Amino acid sequence: MKKNLLFVLFISLAFYSCSSNDEDLQEITNINNQELMPEKILKSIIGLDQNEPIASYDYYQLFAYNNQGKLIKVTRDYFNFIYPIYVNLEYNGNTITVENRSDDTSVIFPKNSVIYTVNNNGKIKEKYVTVPNGGYIYAVKKYYYEYNADGRLYQIKLTYPNITPGTPYYFELDDFERVDTFFYSGDNLNKIVSQSLKDYKSHSNIRTETEFSDYDNAKNPFKRLGLLDSYFYRSLSENNYRKLKTFYYDENNVQSLSSVSSWTFSYDHNNNIILGF
Repeated sequence: MKKNLLFVLFISLAFYSCSSNDEDLQEITNINNQELMPEKILKSIIGLDQNEPIASYDYYQLFAYNNQGKLIKVTRDYFNFIYPIYVNLEYNGNTITVENRSDDTSVIFPKNSVIYTVNNNGKIKEKYVTVPNGGYIYAVKKYYYEYNADGRLYQIKLTYPNITPGTPYYFELDDFERVDTFFYSGDNLNKIVSQSLKDYKSHSNIRTETEFSDYDNAKNPFKRLGLLDSYFYRSLSENNYRKLKTFYYDENNVQSLSSVSSWTFSYDHNNNIILGF
C-alpha cells in the first residue's frame, strides 16, 4: 500500500494547487493571542476539498505559525508521507502572499500566487488572484472588502480587472462580476447573499443564499486559518456551524434548495472540537 500511495502522490503533483477559489478572507493580521492555535487537523473532520491532489486519501494538515501567531506554512501529511508541495504565507508590510512552494527542486508545480493587501487595522481590503505564466489573462480576479461599523466583514466584490472596453467578454462583465453580502446573528455568521453585479445593481430577486446553522457552544479553532479557503467561512464566527444550506431564488423570488451539508463533531472534556484521532 505504501508503494501505491507514493506512486499516486507523485503522479498527482502536476494537478496540485493551493486552494484559491471564490471564497475569501476575514481579518488576518491582528489575531487575538487568546485564539486557539491548532497544530494539525484531520481533513475529513471538516471535509476533503474538491481539488484535492489525492482525492481518495485522508490526511493531516500540519500548521506552522510565526512568533505573532500568524499562519506561515501548511503541509499535507498522508500518514507519514509528507506531500512535497506546501502552502507558504509571507507577510511583508501591508501585503500577504500565499502561494505553493516545494523544497524539492525537481518538482514542477504552479505557484498560484494570491496577494492580499491589508489596511492599518490589519483587515483585508483587496485580494489579487494571479494566473500562471502563459495563463488566460482575463481570468485574473480582484476582490474588494467592505466592513460595517462593528468591524465585521460586510461585503466582498469580485471584479475582473483585465476585462476592459474592447477586450473579450466586456459586454458580459456584469454577469461575471459578483457581490457577496454577509449577515450575522449574534457572534456568528448567519447568511451570505450572492448576486451577479448585474442583478445586484438592478435589485433583482435572482440570488443565491448560503445559510449557516446548528452552531455549537465550543470555541472556534479555525480563526487563525482564514487565509485557507477550507476554513474561511468558519473563521468568521465565534462558534462552529454544523449545518450549511444553499438556496437559489429566481426572478419571481421562488426558492429552491440547491444543497445541504452537515457535520458531527466530537468534543473533549474542555468542550473543544477534537481535530484528529
